[in-house]
Amino acid sequence: MSADGAPVPPLALTGPDGPWHPVREAFAAHGRAVVHSRWREWPPAGPQGPALDARDRRRLRTLPRPAARGRFVASRLLLKHLVAAVSDTTAEAVCLAYESGGRPYAVRPGGYRVEISLSHTGDLLVAGVSRRGRIGVDVEAAGRPMCYDDVGPRLCAPAERAALAGLAEPERERALLRLWTLKEAYTKALGRGMRLAFAEFEFEAMVSRGGWRFMVSEVSGGEKENGHLMSAVWRQHACSVGGFGRELVEWPGGFGNNRMRADGGG
Repeated sequence: MSADGAPVPPLALTGPDGPWHPVREAFAAHGRAVVHSRWREWPPAGPQGPALDARDRRRLRTLPRPAARGRFVASRLLLKHLVAAVSDTTAEAVCLAYESGGRPYAVRPGGYRVEISLSHTGDLLVAGVSRRGRIGVDVEAAGRPMCYDDVGPRLCAPAERAALAGLAEPERERALLRLWTLKEAYTKALGRGMRLAFAEFEFEAMVSRGGWRFMVSEVSGGEKENGHLMSAVWRQHACSVGGFGRELVEWPGGFGNNRMRADGGG
């Protein structure tokens, strides 16, 4: 749910041509937007489009598989076009940069920083942009197997394991996948990624205390494809970079009861 209580579902793009008007509307109304697109819909970078930044060019040279190279280029072009669309500038004028831990952000003309996040699975790309504070996104195939015995101990805090234990399959498997995407998105927003052990924090208690909000959406696939589960986690109000993740220091122990809600609201 958004700050004003209205749902903000991920918006579909079909390449550089957008459509961008719904993205600008969502960003103007809610201070953020989440989009998804197929990487094959994005043409390679070249004379007719925005070039990759220096770090991304170096990274591209390390990718041997054509599909991996195509997806990498498309993801960076998606981020540039997304930031340009909500910043009233051109994709060529947007620069992508990275924090020391690898978390991306964008810089638009004038040196202004824009918070972004990126995720992908298969040929699907998901990107988020926010003007109020950090944002993290994650996407997984809705049919991805999630065995509780294998995943539960390293994914769930004690209260989360207790809540999941009472569910029957496949409800528990779906709840595990939902929780996985939310924790992935949250730690991406913090800039910690997989370096933060998921079982060390209880998601809903953490985000509510830290002033975060979240949503979970399912996007249907094509005729021969299952759908995808997309999660976004964002800071409700902007704060200094030094303040992000403060709740991990202040509440290192038990984080209260997890409610494992069926809706996606925060």
